[in-house]
Amino acid sequence: MEYKFELPFSVRDYELDVQGVVNNAVYQNYFEHARHEFLQHIGLHFVELHQNGYDAVVHKIEIEYKKPLLSSDTFRVRVTVQQEGALRFVFYQQIVRDRDEAITTKAKVTTVFMSGGRPIRPPKEVLNAVKTFQEKG
Repeated sequence: MEYKFELPFSVRDYELDVQGVVNNAVYQNYFEHARHEFLQHIGLHFVELHQNGYDAVVHKIEIEYKKPLLSSDTFRVRVTVQQEGALRFVFYQQIVRDRDEAITTKAKVTTVFMSGGRPIRPPKEVLNAVKTFQEKG
């Protein structure tokens, strides 16, 4: 899988649990922030989509924890997206620790678009933005 977008982060001490590693729930924040930044990078703005009556909703998240992140670790969250069927977009994400280039965590996040509480086909502006990103990066 080719990741053409990544966002730098660093671990903050308040994200650690009693074992001294990043708490597993914090990873969802990392992944969500990176997805939102990715959308802005490709010209889509979450709030504008909502104001136009479209909501991107997480349907399912699968996270694989491979190695821990520790206090002061710096890392990058990589993001790519693929359309799956007529209604779903799947975001594939990785966290790569800077000090050793280890992939510490992987996520597969399945999303759908909703309007008026019902699933809809993705808006044309979303399809076009994703297509342009995939072609050009």
